[in-house]
Amino acid sequence: MPDAAPRLTPRWRDLLELRPYDRDHWAALRVGLATAVPLTALWLLGRQDLAAFAVFGAFASVYGRNLPHLSRLRLQSTAGAAQLLSIGVGGLIALSPHRYAIVVPVAAVGAFGFSLLADRARWTPPGPLFQIFGLAGIAAVPTTPARLGVGLLVSTGSVLVALLIGYLGRLFWRVRAGTLHDPYTKPVAVPSPPHGLWAHATMFGVGTLVAGAIPSLLGIGHPYWAMVSVIAGLSASGRYNRVLRATHRFVGTMAGLAVGAAILALRPGGVWAVALVVALQAGIELFVVRNYALALLFMTPLVLVMGELSAHHPVGELIWQRGIETVIGVAVAIAMAIFMERKQSEARPLGSIRI
Repeated sequence: MPDAAPRLTPRWRDLLELRPYDRDHWAALRVGLATAVPLTALWLLGRQDLAAFAVFGAFASVYGRNLPHLSRLRLQSTAGAAQLLSIGVGGLIALSPHRYAIVVPVAAVGAFGFSLLADRARWTPPGPLFQIFGLAGIAAVPTTPARLGVGLLVSTGSVLVALLIGYLGRLFWRVRAGTLHDPYTKPVAVPSPPHGLWAHATMFGVGTLVAGAIPSLLGIGHPYWAMVSVIAGLSASGRYNRVLRATHRFVGTMAGLAVGAAILALRPGGVWAVALVVALQAGIELFVVRNYALALLFMTPLVLVMGELSAHHPVGELIWQRGIETVIGVAVAIAMAIFMERKQSEARPLGSIRI
């Protein structure tokens, strides 16, 4: 959607738009399997406390959903390595009793660096969202060196499983159609940021720092929910689309909290918790491209269930913190989107301004 119009407030038709179906079930199947395999192994081993390490590693499977197999493998390898780095940094922070004070500035630096990498590698989905989600999510739960070591092995295994599943479709098409290529895959052109890679990375870094600092200073806890929300909003292109994305984030999260509260009230555990996480992860991939707010009906309960698997918290406290920090992150994203647009307008040559 072009961003030339001066409109700022999203239109209802844009909020409710459901984009055409584009074989999204294949992406959902890959991500679901990449999540199910390590989580099932952890359940069998009685180590569901490491579920967050498995799920964050499995996020490598969301990259390159419509790319040809070899291109997808290369992209997922790069994004997966970045994911492991972010999880490792988050684990080191989790060793400290001052983790909430450390995680915000480290996440801001990470958002800057991973944004540069994302833009250089042209990965899809764009931006440092999953890396900061992994870093801050792991950092939020206190750990020990031994647990961190095992967790990193779990994350590495999850990334490798994601890469394998992402590439196995090549064999499927060889058996089904006698070709090594899925005829429906297609290269995706990811445009460079209009205001430059460094300005783009700075936007993410500053937005993450501000969004994380506010709940930290207010003593709300779990500042990573605000940081992830601001990155989600800023990952779109152009002011209007960023405001629209942030609005989707707010609307979808508020509705998703009601779904999450109902699920947590049932206290799912064991194999049911594994099945629930897999189903929610697959549901996200079914709708994330078609309507982001609808995908958050799955994403928000997923985050809450993952939090419960890692460490038990009062349900009401989790719901309130998730809601208020989403509001903070969305507000910062909208403010940053407007600021970046103004800076870009000021930087345009006079001859390029249309009257």
